[in-house]
Amino acid sequence: MDTILHIDSAKTWRGGQQQVFYLAQRLTDYDNIIACPPQSPLAERAKAIGLKVFPVQMHGEWDLLAVCKLKKIIRKNSIDIVHLHSSHAHALGLLAAKSSGNCKVVLSRRVNFPIKKNILSRAKYANVDRIIAISERVRQVLVADGLPKEKIDVVYSGVDIKRFQNVEADYLISELALNRDKLIIGNIAALTWDKDHRTLIEAARIVVDEFPEVIFLIAGEGPLRREIEILIKKFNLEEKVKLFGFRQDIPEILSILHLFVLSSSWEGLGTSLLDAFASRVPVVATNIGGIPEVVRDGVNGILVPPGNPDALAGAVISLLKNRDLAGRMAKEGFRLVKEKFSIERMVEETRKIYDRLVA
Repeated sequence: MDTILHIDSAKTWRGGQQQVFYLAQRLTDYDNIIACPPQSPLAERAKAIGLKVFPVQMHGEWDLLAVCKLKKIIRKNSIDIVHLHSSHAHALGLLAAKSSGNCKVVLSRRVNFPIKKNILSRAKYANVDRIIAISERVRQVLVADGLPKEKIDVVYSGVDIKRFQNVEADYLISELALNRDKLIIGNIAALTWDKDHRTLIEAARIVVDEFPEVIFLIAGEGPLRREIEILIKKFNLEEKVKLFGFRQDIPEILSILHLFVLSSSWEGLGTSLLDAFASRVPVVATNIGGIPEVVRDGVNGILVPPGNPDALAGAVISLLKNRDLAGRMAKEGFRLVKEKFSIERMVEETRKIYDRLVA
């Protein structure tokens, strides 16, 4: 059996780490090994289900000690394919793989901003064997940056629909002291600049003026938390917008929402939207990156321009006023994830790429 080494340098748990976990767990045609930081959520969750995990500290993309450790893993385990899943893993894993023998290298690209205009960045992309873009938009950006389109495969991220079925979340109502008569709008995203929570908070102020009974729940953690807290206080929204940090009970959170909102300014695809659809929750999102490949405006959600709180608030208000339309959109969203964004499809399409490389 051929062996895949998945390398992910993130110390947090976001959509990319979820996809690594799914892939290593379900790709039974190959022997899967994960190299990631010790005590990271990916390491802990992978070990908990019996996956092979090698802890490797990765300090930046030119950490030569990490490169040496990865080389040892590649040689000792006779790795056939190295799959790089994060930005720092790209540089470290590529150096380790290219100096360790004949293993092939696959890169997953999850963001839709252009490649840096320098020789080192160009060299990194030129020396991988295949690139997996998580959306058509990501592929288009890579091609526009000069990468050959025949080297790039589009494989959409997958969602485990079963995780979001028959969920019991009464404890959340008690924990958050929520009134069941309240309309609950949710956002699940890291508190980072690309998720643009400022626009969401400004839109919340408009929505609350129209619907005083609305509560906004924001799940996620990140470097901009303090800035967001200050903004919430500035707009006197402390009772209406709740930050409750990093959570693992995402299916339960989604199950109590009446609407999901994503205000991102950059987004490769938006896996939190897939989770919302799997939970049959209607969606409002920004029309950027790969999001239009998930949210079809007027069919399974509403798309608005990024950085426009008035447009975002208007879309939210329209769905709060028209619950029948919101319900139809949620139904269409659920149908879409079953057909196009299943975890089984993601694993199968990735397996075909691996098969071609080791043939």
